[in-house]
Amino acid sequence: MNPVIEETVERLWRTDALEALSEFIKLPAKSVGFDPCWEQNGFLLKACEDAARWGKKLFPDGIFEVLRQHGRSPALFFEIPATSSETTSSVFFYGHFDKQPEGSGWSNGRSAFEPSLEGERLYGRGAADDGYNFYAALTALAALDRSGTPRARAVGLYETAEECESVDFEHWMKIAAPRLGRVGLVVVMDGTCCDYDRLWNSTSFRGAAALTLTVRVLEHGVHSGVASGIVPDSFAIARSLLERIECSQTGEMPAPELNTEIPSERIEQMRRCAAILGQAIFADFPWSGTTHAKTNDPFEALVLRGWKPQLCVIGASGLPALQDAGNVLRSETSLRLSVRLPPGVDEKKALDGLASELTRDPPFGCTVTISDAGYGPGWNAPAQKSWFAQAFDAASLECFGNLGACSCEGASIPILSLMESFFGQQAQYLVTGVLGPHSNAHGPDEMLNLAYLKKLTCAVAGIIAAMQE
Repeated sequence: MNPVIEETVERLWRTDALEALSEFIKLPAKSVGFDPCWEQNGFLLKACEDAARWGKKLFPDGIFEVLRQHGRSPALFFEIPATSSETTSSVFFYGHFDKQPEGSGWSNGRSAFEPSLEGERLYGRGAADDGYNFYAALTALAALDRSGTPRARAVGLYETAEECESVDFEHWMKIAAPRLGRVGLVVVMDGTCCDYDRLWNSTSFRGAAALTLTVRVLEHGVHSGVASGIVPDSFAIARSLLERIECSQTGEMPAPELNTEIPSERIEQMRRCAAILGQAIFADFPWSGTTHAKTNDPFEALVLRGWKPQLCVIGASGLPALQDAGNVLRSETSLRLSVRLPPGVDEKKALDGLASELTRDPPFGCTVTISDAGYGPGWNAPAQKSWFAQAFDAASLECFGNLGACSCEGASIPILSLMESFFGQQAQYLVTGVLGPHSNAHGPDEMLNLAYLKKLTCAVAGIIAAMQE
C-alpha cells in the first residue's frame, strides 16, 4: 500500500472525517418511519447538507447536490471527476444518513446522540450504521488523489430512508441514472464483517416474504368450560397450519417454490467462512439457559442462514396479556409470519405458495385469512471478474495481513437487486462494512471500530485503484 494513502487515511480519520462523523452522530436523524415530523424537523436534510459541504471542501471540483422534493426523503448525489484517462467507467457509492431510534440501555454514561470516543472505539447512534460510509468513501478517493494514484470517476447516491425499506431510493436512482455513466464497480459500505482481521465481501442476501395469518372460529369468545371440547381452539389450528409449511422439529421448509440449488461458488465461500470463524459463529447470540443452535456444524449453520428458507413468528394478536387471560376460548388468533427466502427464489411465487398452503382445506371449516402480505427479492452477486478477485485479495493482504473472505448473508437488502437492474451484470460489487463483533447496530452502545475502519478505507482505495473497466 502506498504510504501516502495510509498517511492520508490516518490523518483524516483523526481530524476532519472524525469531526464530521461526530457531528453527524449528534443529529437525531431518525428514519422517516420513526419520526412522523421528519420533514418539519429537517434532520435528514441537514445530514445531507452537512455531508455535501464537507465533500465540496475536500473536492472543490466535485458536484455535491442535495436532492429534495416535498413528501420524499432527501438524498445526496455526488460526482467527482476521474484522474485516470484509461478507466472509462464509474465507481458508484451507496449509503444512508438515516438512523434507527435511540433505544435504551446505553451504558457507561454513553448516549445515542452524543459521540463518545474511547480509544479506537466511537460510540453513538448511526456511527457504524452507517454514517461513516460517506466520509470513508471520500477519504479513500482523497487518499488516492494525494498519492498521485490514478482513479476512475466517482459517483454516489446517499439516501435517508434505508432503515424504513428505502421507500424513495428508486425514485432518486431514476433521477440520478443519466448522470452515473457506465458503472463498473459498486461499493456498498453498509454491510457486515464477520471479524476484524480481514476484508469481507457479502456475495448474497436472502429475500423475504411476510404475511399475517388469521384463524377465526367464533364471532366472539365464550367460556372455555362450556366451549372447549366442542369448539376447536384457534391457536391449535394455527399451529397445525404452520406445520404444513415448516417441520417444527427441524425447521425445514421443503416446498419447491421456497428452495433453490446453491451455486458451487457460494458453497466454497461458506466453507471458507466456516473454517475462519468456527464456533465463533454461535458465540454472538445471547443464549438462554441450555438453549443451543439447530446444528453445531459451522458450515451447516451458514447454509441454513444464507441459503435455506426459514420461518419466524414475529408477532401475534388475539392473545390477551397474561394478567388479562381469563378462562375464555378466544374467537381468533392472528400470527405475523416472516419467511426468509434463498437468493434466486421467485419471491412472489413463494408468497403465493405459502398463502395457498395455509388457506387450503381449513380444519373444522374455520375461517382462515391472509392479510398484509408482501415480499422482497434476494440477491446473488454477479460472477467475479479476475481483476476484482485479485484486487480484493491484494487489498486485504496489504491492509490486514490476511486474504479477504466472502460471506453469504441471511439478511435482506432489496436495493441490491434494484441496483443490478440499473447497472447490469457487468458491474462488480463490494458489499462490505464495519458491522462486526460488538458493533451493536440498532441496539444500545452502537460502536464503530476505528482501527478496522482505517484499514477498510485503505482497502477500498486499493480496489478502486485496480479498476480495469
